Amino acid sequence: MGCGSACVEHQIHRRIHLPMTLQPHPLRALNSFFFSPVSVSGFALMRMGWAAVVLWYGFGELMDVMRYFSDAGILPAALEHLAVREEFRFTLLDVVRDPGDVLALYLLLMAATVCILVGFFPRIATVVAVLLLFSFHERNPLVLGGGETVLRHVGLLLMFAPVGRGFSLRRLRMQWKQWCMKKTLPPPRTIHVWPQRLLLWQLIVIYVASGWDKLLGDMWLSGTAVQATLYHSHFARFPVWMMDVLAPLSPVFSYATLLFEFLWLLMLLPSSLLACIGLRHGVLKRTLLVLGIFFHGGIFLLLDVGSFSAAMLVAYLGILTDADFHAVRGFFNARWLGGKKPSRQIAVLYDTYCGLCTRAMFTLLILDHLHRLKPVDFHDEELRKKIVPDITYKELDKAIHIRFIRTGKTLKGFEAFRTLSWHLPVLIPVAPFLYLPGISRLGRRVYKRVAARRKKCKHESCSL
Repeated sequence: MGCGSACVEHQIHRRIHLPMTLQPHPLRALNSFFFSPVSVSGFALMRMGWAAVVLWYGFGELMDVMRYFSDAGILPAALEHLAVREEFRFTLLDVVRDPGDVLALYLLLMAATVCILVGFFPRIATVVAVLLLFSFHERNPLVLGGGETVLRHVGLLLMFAPVGRGFSLRRLRMQWKQWCMKKTLPPPRTIHVWPQRLLLWQLIVIYVASGWDKLLGDMWLSGTAVQATLYHSHFARFPVWMMDVLAPLSPVFSYATLLFEFLWLLMLLPSSLLACIGLRHGVLKRTLLVLGIFFHGGIFLLLDVGSFSAAMLVAYLGILTDADFHAVRGFFNARWLGGKKPSRQIAVLYDTYCGLCTRAMFTLLILDHLHRLKPVDFHDEELRKKIVPDITYKELDKAIHIRFIRTGKTLKGFEAFRTLSWHLPVLIPVAPFLYLPGISRLGRRVYKRVAARRKKCKHESCSL
C-alpha cells in the first residue's frame, strides 16, 4: 500500500522524536554532547560577575565617556576611519553622536548591568547591555585592552544562553512560593550544555593562541619576559625596589606561564585518553581553574592591565558544573567535619507558625551554599524528640535553636545567628564584626524584642 505525503511526514516526525535510548548511536552521542542538561548556576554566576566587572570599570570611565566616544572627543567622525575597522562592525554610535546622547546611552548601559547583577529581567537586560557594550567598544578601539575583548565574547554568549533561570528575582519568587506551600525549595534549574562547551573552547583558544604567540619571540623562551613587564612603567603597580625582589624569579614565572597555557590543550582529549595518563576531565578542569586563579590573581596584584584578569576569572564561573560545586562543598565540609559525610549537619529548629521565622529560615537556606543546614519544624513532635529530646517545647517557642548534629552543641537566639554566619559564605565577611565589644549585648536585646513580638508577623505582612 502506498504512503501519501501526510504518511511520510508522520514517519519523519516519529524518527526525529524518537526517545534518546532508541536513537542511532551517532545521533544520541551528538545530542548528548550539545544538549545534555547541566546546572544553570555556573552561567548565572558568570552573568552576575560579568555585570559586576562591566559596572566596576564602566563607572571608572564615566567622566571620560564624551571624550572617548562622542564627536566632541578625541575621535570625531572625520577621523574615525583611521582607528576603526570597516567590515563586520556594529555600533549604535554611528547614529548617536551628540555628547549628551552618548552619555545617556552609557548610563543606560550601567542601568542594564545593574539589572543583570540583581536578576531583574536579566534576559532583556543582558541583550541591551551587550549591544551597548559592543557599540561603545566599536566606536573607539583605541582605549580598549584584552579584557574588553574577553568581556565582549562572554557577553555575546550570555546574550544567547538562558541565563535568567538562575539567581534572578523571578527565580527567588518561585522559591519563596514553594517554600510557603511545601516548606521545601524547588530543584536547581538546568540549561543545555552547549553554552558551556562554547565557553570552554573559547578559553582553550585564548590560552593556546597566547602561548603560541609567546613562542614566536625570544623573551619568553629566554625567561626574561616577566622581568621586562615588572619594570614597565605603564603596567607596574609597585615601586622598583619591590620588583627587584621578584625579578630573579622571572624565568620560573615565564616558563610556568607557557606550561599553564598549553596545559589547556589537554581539555580537548577524550576521557579514554586522559584515563591512560591517570587523569579525569573534572579533576583536570578544576586543577586548571585553581592554577588560573593564582595566575590571573598574580597579574591583577602586580600589574595594571585593566579588566583582563577580572574578565578571565569571570569566564571561569561559566564552565562550573554540578560536579564542581559538589567538589568545592565536599572540600570545605569534609575539613570542617573531619569526615566524608559533610551535608546537613546543623539542625535549625524554627516555628513554622511564625511568618517572620519562616522568612528567616527561607533566607538562611538560600544563603546555605555549603548545604550545612537542616530545617526542622519544632511543632513536629517526632522530629523534635529525635533531634533535641533535652529541650522542651516551651523553650523552643521562645527563640530559634540550632544543634550541631555531630557534636550535640546547642545555641539559641542571637548566638545561634552569629554562629550560623560562619557557615554561610556570603555572611563570613560580616561574622567577625558580630563579636565586637557591645555587639553581643545589643544583639541579644534586639533579638529578644523581635522574638517577643514575632507572632504578629504573617507571610505577607509583618508589624513589629
